[in-house]
Amino acid sequence: MTYKYITLIILTILVSSCALYEPKYREPFDKSTTSENQEIEKTFYLIGDAGYANQGKSTPALLALEKYLDTHKQKGNYTIFLGDNIYPDGMPEEDKKDRAIAEHRLDAQIDAVKNFDGQVYFIPGNHDWYNEGLKGLEREEKYFEKKLKDKKVFRPSKGCALESIEITENIQLIILDSQWYLEDWDKHPTINDNCPEIKTREAMFLEIESEFKKNQDKTILFALHHPLYTNGVHGGKYAPVKHLYPSQKKVPVPILGSLAMQIRTTGGISTQDKQNKQYKSLVKRLETLAKGSNRIIFASGHEHSLQYIEHKGIKQIVSGSGAKNSYATLSNDGLFAYGGQGFVKLDILKNGSSWASYYASENNEPKLLFRKEIYKVIPEFDVSAIPEIKKQTIAASVYEQEGTEKTEFYESIWGDHYRSLYGKKIQAQVAILDTLYGGLEVVRKGGGHQTRSLRLRSKDGKQYNMRALKKSGIKFLQSTVFQNNYIEESLENTISEDILLDFYTAAHPYIFTVIPELSDAIGVLHTNPKVYYVPKQRALGKYNSEHGNELYMIEERPEKHHKDLVSFGKPDDIESTADVYERLRRDEKYKIDEPSYIRARVFDMLIGDWDRHQDQWRWAEYKLENGDHVFKPIPRDRDQAFSNFDGGFLGTLRGLLGFANQFQIYDEELKDVKWINASATRLDRTLIRNSGRREWLNQAKYIQENLTDEAILNAFKNIPPEAKGEDLKLIMKNLKGRRANIVDIADRYYNYLTNLAIVMGTDKDDFIDIERMKNGKTRIIVSRIKNGKKGIVVSDKIFDKKDTKEIWIYGLDDDDVFESRGKADNPIKINIVGGQNNDVYRLKKGRKIAVYDHKSKPNTIDKKGGAKIRFTDNYQINNFDKNQNVLTTSSVLPVIGFNPDDGVRIGPMAVYTINGFHRNPFSSSHSFSGGYYFATQGFDLGYRGEFAGILGNYNLLVDATYTSPNFAENFFGFGNETENNQDELDFDFNRVKLSIYGISLGVIKNGRLGSYFEYKGTMEGIKVDNTPGRFITQEANLQDPEVFNRKWFAGLDATYRYESYDVAVNPTSGMRFEINLGGRANVDEIDSTFGYIKPHLSFYNALTRNRKLVLKTATQGQFNIGKDYEFYQAAKLGDENLLRGYRTERFTGQSSLAGSADIRYSFKQFKTRILPLQLGVFVGGDTGRVWIAKNDTSDKWHSDYGGGFWINSANAMSGTFNLFTGEDGARFSFSFGFKF
Repeated sequence: MTYKYITLIILTILVSSCALYEPKYREPFDKSTTSENQEIEKTFYLIGDAGYANQGKSTPALLALEKYLDTHKQKGNYTIFLGDNIYPDGMPEEDKKDRAIAEHRLDAQIDAVKNFDGQVYFIPGNHDWYNEGLKGLEREEKYFEKKLKDKKVFRPSKGCALESIEITENIQLIILDSQWYLEDWDKHPTINDNCPEIKTREAMFLEIESEFKKNQDKTILFALHHPLYTNGVHGGKYAPVKHLYPSQKKVPVPILGSLAMQIRTTGGISTQDKQNKQYKSLVKRLETLAKGSNRIIFASGHEHSLQYIEHKGIKQIVSGSGAKNSYATLSNDGLFAYGGQGFVKLDILKNGSSWASYYASENNEPKLLFRKEIYKVIPEFDVSAIPEIKKQTIAASVYEQEGTEKTEFYESIWGDHYRSLYGKKIQAQVAILDTLYGGLEVVRKGGGHQTRSLRLRSKDGKQYNMRALKKSGIKFLQSTVFQNNYIEESLENTISEDILLDFYTAAHPYIFTVIPELSDAIGVLHTNPKVYYVPKQRALGKYNSEHGNELYMIEERPEKHHKDLVSFGKPDDIESTADVYERLRRDEKYKIDEPSYIRARVFDMLIGDWDRHQDQWRWAEYKLENGDHVFKPIPRDRDQAFSNFDGGFLGTLRGLLGFANQFQIYDEELKDVKWINASATRLDRTLIRNSGRREWLNQAKYIQENLTDEAILNAFKNIPPEAKGEDLKLIMKNLKGRRANIVDIADRYYNYLTNLAIVMGTDKDDFIDIERMKNGKTRIIVSRIKNGKKGIVVSDKIFDKKDTKEIWIYGLDDDDVFESRGKADNPIKINIVGGQNNDVYRLKKGRKIAVYDHKSKPNTIDKKGGAKIRFTDNYQINNFDKNQNVLTTSSVLPVIGFNPDDGVRIGPMAVYTINGFHRNPFSSSHSFSGGYYFATQGFDLGYRGEFAGILGNYNLLVDATYTSPNFAENFFGFGNETENNQDELDFDFNRVKLSIYGISLGVIKNGRLGSYFEYKGTMEGIKVDNTPGRFITQEANLQDPEVFNRKWFAGLDATYRYESYDVAVNPTSGMRFEINLGGRANVDEIDSTFGYIKPHLSFYNALTRNRKLVLKTATQGQFNIGKDYEFYQAAKLGDENLLRGYRTERFTGQSSLAGSADIRYSFKQFKTRILPLQLGVFVGGDTGRVWIAKNDTSDKWHSDYGGGFWINSANAMSGTFNLFTGEDGARFSFSFGFKF
């Protein structure tokens, strides 16, 4: 009978699976819904994963696409193949056996568009990378180019990450090679070699952010192989039949199949599944960037299905069934899903709307299954109702006056800042854009991280920036703190936004007006910002909805059309910082005017301008008669000068969080030269190549001598009269005082800056000559190699050991020669990174020199000279990253918790992180923790240190623990049915005071995909206190006369852990697997040894389509091997050990096993006046037991039940509150903490 039931179930699953590939609709599809009779600007045909045609044949989807294209006018339109152009393993070499079928599969796709009179693009997918990585991509790219006679057909080209293509003035196409992001770059030594702009994943995100901002008024089609959202197999959605046949084999495995599906669904073990850690990091960042833009459509393949998804406002087209079929469902965000072959037609109309039409292949003919309007027509702003402004000036303020009136108590906490000026009205000139600067038109929105701005253009092509004086605090947080979590809408109209807006009042609202004359006095180039009142007006058009009727700053945008401007130096051209770096690498003829740059940087410190990242600079380019090109800096965006970050809160924050020391109080002294220069230090180290201390001091003296009192007075006359007062007098006084100290300030900053020196070659053949000199000095000369000999000198600098502790030398590309010579008793430590191609090392004197170069590429070691040579394909080491952070940071945050055994626990968590040359992901991290327990008056202290670069990809680990003598654990005796007499004898009776000293030394490795490995040796000393009147002294009967003596234990311990969650704070899908095993030996009685195994497995599974209801299950245990363990080393259950309704360490035995299950419900995030909050509730229960070694007759399993709630705010602050009931009564606990 059982056999018949099993057979019936299997048949039911198989039959039902046949229907799972039919179209699925959120709502009934109305075929009359159409975009016809509306003018189409461009059409894109989207098809992916089409590279699996059998020999001599095409695929149904390709044939359907071909017929559609042949019967519809297509001139000027686009067809995009979304990756996986060759199954299974990319493009082999010409002499390989699989080459013929690979070519045929490409030809089948080419044939489908042979009559297409438009542009065709092929983008790479994961399978295209599977044949020697970049080499396979290159072979595929060349094949396409030859067959289609088009050098632009394969995008992005040369194995690079990203390409942005302007289709029309209203449409932008961005193509990302998503597999580039997912790949392990250590396996591809030449990756990004041909990509001058993007050499890191972070640089890719910054470029995408820039493209989104530049094209935010357009419809952006973002094509990438891997979808951000999917309800197919890569998104953890499987047909029921997969529980029987989890692999490609035809043998059913009913129970193991379900377990395999559970692990794949929640675990994200493969990089190709959306649940994977690396995949999720890509999605989270793209999601955050996209939510800040208006009209983005993501188009992807990867899944062998057709899907249309709208996830929290983001539009996702999945069209990956060009050659295969696969299961897909709707889940909570899908509007359409189809598991058969087909393609998608995307129409973008001239009115701004866009439509997606999904076609299946039915008998090789296209059949319309679904059509959806993705974006509606862009509404026009009605400018007819805008009143005409005839006034020449208008009185206005940045903020409403009532918003700037604060109590003394408020100001004592948050500071005075320049708050009153923000609420004070000034008479500002009215700007009518039609006439200003000869007439201006709006080009697009600006892209600042703090500002609300528009880019304007005059009739002669000159561009201007128009920036509102009222900034956006939310945008600043979004771009800096919450890069992977979109929070802008959540913080609008909250007290948090009010606080951020108040934070900005630390900057003087009109201080930018003094900068031009101050800059002229010392010969620093500058923009010429002016204050205007910009009313709503016809010229603002659709931007009237967000702009107008407030105060703005308008200034020239440093770009090529302003080459005639005197304050820009009347250059031959104007470049961005990224362009300057690219040219410095390209050729030795490109140079920085170092004295001018240093003067500008000293000026930054003089005026207290802390916000000097690379986008705050433009560069005037001068072409000299000798062929050199010299770049002179044009600083811009000086609105943070003379900032006054006073108040008790910021003072406290500067002590707790290192980065907060950027926010200083402007006065005569500059106390922290490190942090006020944090945003520019990376520029200083990589742009200044020849100048030393003397130049910094000379420029400081120049400023001191030329910035006269008269120049200061004249500059400050430009402040609006209404804003002049005591604040301005104090600024001028402090400016003069800081001018007197500026030489000392420059000297102190140079001491910090030169502690680490970075020397760069070019992307051509270079000769790097290292000469060790007397008195700890080292001279490094970088010269070009011409005709095999030393040529033009690129840089020449002497470094002094008294100033410089470490030098990093980057040879960059091409064949470089490194030579060291000379003697030195105590030389500076040097790290040499050879870079690409065959580098030659002639190190006659290699002491304190470490060489790093590619392991998989040829290099030549002529002489080693005692240098340490390490050949490695570690991408982070071999790549020069100009944006690499070398700051040392610190933070101190509180942790609060409560349970009945410990009482209230409060303590700090302090983290000190050092970023140096070796990183994984930091050079070293030092965590200090402490906790005081009010119920026992005990405390514990902990230290955990990680040190990178010690053993390859493993970090060195050092752990230390100390507890006070009255630190307590519980002990109720050995056994599964021990008694708890807390009602009669109180909580103290079962408390055991333990004094613990512990230290461990080992190695750890954090895998890039979610794995964690830890191996360590331990030593700990534990002393049990002989406390009268306790269970341990009266009833424990431990039969050990030395139980109250301090015992020392040595041990070995190994841990493997794998974690994957869709959202770490509140998972709806995820898993954790951990196994910890090891052994301990009593060092005084070496025969007293035992081992242990501690496994853990937990899952999160969404139970409802909207993913609000989630089942969390967990199982864990401890199994001691041997009997020579102390009671505090035994297996235990209670409280956090999966019996939440019982006291900590409630049951003790040789082995333990417990399980738990919770039903969790998450409410929708909501706003409060303070912060956005998400609240969740849960109910659940636990069951578990322990076993003892001998005479265990218990068959009892202990259970509890209960629930609680949790809160979370922007993933930065979270708390959990629990109430569970077991046999011993109810138990309440909570924990609360912060994360930055």
